[in-house]
Amino acid sequence: MRSFKMNTVKPKTEFNLLQALFGVYAMLIMSWIPRFPEIKANLGLSNGQFGTLISTGSFGAVASLFLTGHMVHKYGVKRVILANIWLMGFAYFFIVRTESSGIFLICNIAIGWSTSAYHISINAQSFNAMERVKDLTIARLHGMWALGTLTTAIISGLIVNLITISWHVGGLAVVVTLALTAMVQRLTPVLVKANEHDDAHLPLKTLFTSFRVDWLISGGLLCAVFLEFCTGDWSAIFAKERIGVSSGLAALPYVVFMIAMITGRLSASTLAKRFRVHNTIRLFALLGGGGFLTFLTITVQIPAEHKNLALLTSCVAFGFAGMGSSLMAPTFYTAANRRSSLPSAVVVGQMGVINMPSVFILKAVVAWTAQFSGSLAIALTIPALMLIATAFFAHAVKEE
Repeated sequence: MRSFKMNTVKPKTEFNLLQALFGVYAMLIMSWIPRFPEIKANLGLSNGQFGTLISTGSFGAVASLFLTGHMVHKYGVKRVILANIWLMGFAYFFIVRTESSGIFLICNIAIGWSTSAYHISINAQSFNAMERVKDLTIARLHGMWALGTLTTAIISGLIVNLITISWHVGGLAVVVTLALTAMVQRLTPVLVKANEHDDAHLPLKTLFTSFRVDWLISGGLLCAVFLEFCTGDWSAIFAKERIGVSSGLAALPYVVFMIAMITGRLSASTLAKRFRVHNTIRLFALLGGGGFLTFLTITVQIPAEHKNLALLTSCVAFGFAGMGSSLMAPTFYTAANRRSSLPSAVVVGQMGVINMPSVFILKAVVAWTAQFSGSLAIALTIPALMLIATAFFAHAVKEE
């Protein structure tokens, strides 16, 4: 009877709320990306300086990824995710209100910590929910994340000249924080609980003694998602500064990227039925990276007076990037969870501990390549080549 009373969330409701937790969360964390050009201008930084500063979120993310899996296992999803929802909301509220690089740095590290903690918590809950909810897949949930990203990118492009960034992102931070809190409260009966028995705890020292690096999965994931990270950081800046379009149109390549990503992720189940997952990953890596490089090269050859044509070809380039990147993260996370005996929250966290320092270094490499070469296009060939290299890691996700 006690079990019946506690399980008051129907599978359909849980399915819808989990999708909303991914989509609404994405609307906040990606809302400021199309407005990076004005943030960069407000801080008065060069491409190299801004790229390095924005990458500092990796410091908070690494610490969070290393510890949050243990915290979820020990205290349960609810306490961890609620604390980090509010930290994330406060950090976004203040980061868009400062012109100080120091305050920006503090808020950015807090964002890195809280978003990674949210990511681990919600993925751990999703793996747990897949035992109860029919047709729930990580690819579909990541597709909802992409849909939230697309929505906020379109809105940002439309209102960039109408509403200041402090009102836009700050207001959204308040609304999203309250909305996510309400959803988590509604899911309380089915949220992963803390381990109640001492012998079931995962001691903190276990994070060190059980730490294992799955090099195939970690290396493949890093190569697979880095172009996605760079698109978020640089697509709007590329369109505004290299092509010379308006602030509103500068968000368009990112919008196209997200549409392509959503299409790929929501088609994942259909593709899985027709083709083996490792073959699909290999094909998407080659087409995505190769198509991006081809149309990026075409874009930079177009004369400056033909802005619309250059914008079109850049959108095609980022469309290839979005489709190529679409299945990568959910597929590698699912494979990592399948290949490990540790709790899913710990697995996700350990993967992040390996990848986040690498992401920080690579982001800095891209930023300073753009600074010293004077060409953001040259810098963006780095993540494109990494996406192509993902093909060499595809056998790591092969299902037995």
